[in-house]
Amino acid sequence: MIEIQNKSNTVWKNRFKLILLWMVPFGLMILATVTFNLVQSGQLSVGSKNQGYLIQPPIQLSKLALTSDKGSDNIWLGKWTMVVRGGAACDQRCLDHLLLSRQIHIRLNKEANRTQRVYLSDASALTQPLSDHLAAEHHYLTVAHSPAEALAALDQAVLTAAESHQGQPQFFLVDPEGWAMMVYTDQHDGAAVLKDLKYLLKYSAER
Repeated sequence: MIEIQNKSNTVWKNRFKLILLWMVPFGLMILATVTFNLVQSGQLSVGSKNQGYLIQPPIQLSKLALTSDKGSDNIWLGKWTMVVRGGAACDQRCLDHLLLSRQIHIRLNKEANRTQRVYLSDASALTQPLSDHLAAEHHYLTVAHSPAEALAALDQAVLTAAESHQGQPQFFLVDPEGWAMMVYTDQHDGAAVLKDLKYLLKYSAER
């Protein structure tokens, strides 16, 4: 009798272990889903080294209908890129963003050749005052153009990332594969952006 009871207990223990093993993956999936939803809603923050705000999901720009003063090739490839959005003209706030990006670029020193700056306009031509200003003050800036409708999804993603943190975008960062992945707002100073870029350059492969 005791032997039968022991066998029964062993059978139930083995079944319980199997049920537990079967439930673990589903439990992890549920936990991951809950965590993701909490992060997305802002109720939970995940520790991160970046100072900028992630664009979620990132936007691929390599296939964007784009022309630039460097031609129509993929201007993003192989460089970390700070992008200032603008139009045919650039108001004082826009000019301040260009100046900040230039100062950050200079402070990268020997790593500056792995980064670039782009003024991304939704106008096919810049005003003469802006063209003259860029020629005089921003010698290494790439000027690129794309129709407003082609930039709509990018603009919305950048604005959403900035406004979700109660900020207005200054410029955004594009990785060497052409993904717009991080935005910096009026809450960020040059030191914060520089810290991110140095970290990314340190841990990304040089091309």
